[in-house]
Amino acid sequence: MVPGVVPVALLVARTDTHAVLVDNLLAYPTGFDFDLAVRRHPRQPRQHHGRAHLWGDELRLEVRFADGRSADNDPRSWPRPAGDQPPDPPVLYQSTSGPDGGHVWLWGLPPPGPLFFTCQWPAQQIPPWEAVLDAGLVLAAARRAQTLWPKETSA
Repeated sequence: MVPGVVPVALLVARTDTHAVLVDNLLAYPTGFDFDLAVRRHPRQPRQHHGRAHLWGDELRLEVRFADGRSADNDPRSWPRPAGDQPPDPPVLYQSTSGPDGGHVWLWGLPPPGPLFFTCQWPAQQIPPWEAVLDAGLVLAAARRAQTLWPKETSA
């Protein structure tokens, strides 16, 4: 599958020491993925965290659709698999996470209207911030996605 590209770098949060961006947003017929990128002020010392830090120290992200449905990157909220049935969207999976952000996949496309990205990071003194993107940009990009090799139909 070749994704549709959403040409946006969305500033989700900014403090005196940090900025959080949604970048490299790629849309597919079943959802979209993006980088959650953390930038530090040049004078901000880089902190190295071990992998054993608590979930409470992590950057929290929630994505909310115009119809009120939402998903967040807390792994405790991920649905448990039920056979071959996919979970009800939206479901947000953060596949990588670290001091520079991470890579995020959101299962499910939003309805038309505002698409809200809310983040907070108590460990870095980032209070709740919210940024809005027009979901139409994601939906248009998903329509531009192309299947490279369509499924063969059985005779």
